[in-house]
Amino acid sequence: MAADYWAGKTVLVTGGLGFIGSHMVEELVGRGAHVLCVYRREKPEVLAELPASPSLTALRIDVLDYDALLAVAAAVPRVDAVINCATLDGNMQFLLEESGRMLDENMRIVSNVLNLARHCRIPDVVLISSAEIYSYDGTEPMREEDDHRRHMEFSPNGYRMSKMFTEVLADLYRKQFGMNIYTPRLTNVYGPRDDFDTTTNHVIPNMLMKLAAGQDIEIWGDGSQLRTFIHVQDVVRAILCMVRSGTCETLNIGTSESVSIRDLAYLVAEAAGHTKNRVRFDPDKPVGAARRALDLDNFHRVVDFTPRSLKDGLLDTVQWHRKKAQRVR
Repeated sequence: MAADYWAGKTVLVTGGLGFIGSHMVEELVGRGAHVLCVYRREKPEVLAELPASPSLTALRIDVLDYDALLAVAAAVPRVDAVINCATLDGNMQFLLEESGRMLDENMRIVSNVLNLARHCRIPDVVLISSAEIYSYDGTEPMREEDDHRRHMEFSPNGYRMSKMFTEVLADLYRKQFGMNIYTPRLTNVYGPRDDFDTTTNHVIPNMLMKLAAGQDIEIWGDGSQLRTFIHVQDVVRAILCMVRSGTCETLNIGTSESVSIRDLAYLVAEAAGHTKNRVRFDPDKPVGAARRALDLDNFHRVVDFTPRSLKDGLLDTVQWHRKKAQRVR
């Protein structure tokens, strides 16, 4: 990717202290962009990791407050792009208990971002989506066109529904207002600054937390179910490639390196300095879909780099987690 593409551009990043958002902010500042980092929840430890630069303006704003968001954009001469990384997410228990709130808040965030971009005539809009939008009984590998246009179904998962309706709304805004809206569909993302909150963490942080607490990693079923994972910094770079190319409104973002949950646990244990003996299995628990794979033909045409291997990415994540633990002490 040309290093100067983002130089001098003003980019508004919502959820700028979040997992993906903070890496997006860091990457854009490193490329010479002026970044308006909007966040809802204070995270001093994340803010401290971001570059100290006059090109970075961090503002605590509730993205559910449209007028406050509009004031941020109105305070600068222009905004060249808005990248929405703000989302309400959670683990399976949180999804079951908070699905209504999740759908409501995520859709209001997206609506505010789209209307901000329309009102302020912001040329490029990125609404981060998810491979969760695909039907669980669909064909594999899942292509970009295997979406709501082909198969729309109800789900009690408010996060999944919010991403599906995000894409529907994006499609309608493109047609009605001629807006340039990108919807990258991400596979499972991991890496430094991932969410280690017990109510919202993902599979890899959960495994690391178990090991750090002296507990074994518990795998539901026999762990044979296959998944793909991509490092957060590679996600950010891929999204920026997508915007720069301007060739895909929607793009699957992931890697071709599938791994079983069993082998993932072994890799996490190895990266953290433990043996396979720290992994145990509960055959009575549900395992989910046997395999989830994305078609990456368009990804390889648009993205001009090769994502790092899972093994290398896990080592990077473990090193960050250890440094974080040392700072807490």
